[in-house]
Amino acid sequence: MIKNINVYDNVLSDDLLHFIQIEIHNMLWEKHVTDPQNPKDKNFSFACQTDNFLSHQYLFNFFCKKYSLNFKRLRSYVNCYPPQGEGKFHPDDGDYTFLFYPDQETKGKGATIFKNNSKVEYKTNRLLIFNSRLVHKAGKNLSTDMRHSIAWKTLK
Repeated sequence: MIKNINVYDNVLSDDLLHFIQIEIHNMLWEKHVTDPQNPKDKNFSFACQTDNFLSHQYLFNFFCKKYSLNFKRLRSYVNCYPPQGEGKFHPDDGDYTFLFYPDQETKGKGATIFKNNSKVEYKTNRLLIFNSRLVHKAGKNLSTDMRHSIAWKTLK
């Protein structure tokens, strides 16, 4: 555990993880630019809102039950960074963020980088839970594949 960041590995069964991986590849994506105020910024990502996905409601409840956590879900979505894409430092809304790494191939997918000099490497079937006020970003995706993460914004 890194201070203020809880890391859990191998959180889902292989079958459930495989289901989530298939679901992600069939989602409808919206393009998001990293800095809308800077028209020269070519860094972008994609997102899919999953508030109404029963599978993502189930996952959140599963994580809370498995780790004896008492949180209320505000919203959820999947981030998708193309090769060479990366995030911009930001805090999140809500009290705590749940962040899950579903991708099977992880070489070069980078880390979630926190401005307090902490980082958590991308690893298949890993869940991070951290205070939403911790400023963080998705590190650069150096792989040749898309980098996905599922996020839940929560209240304590």
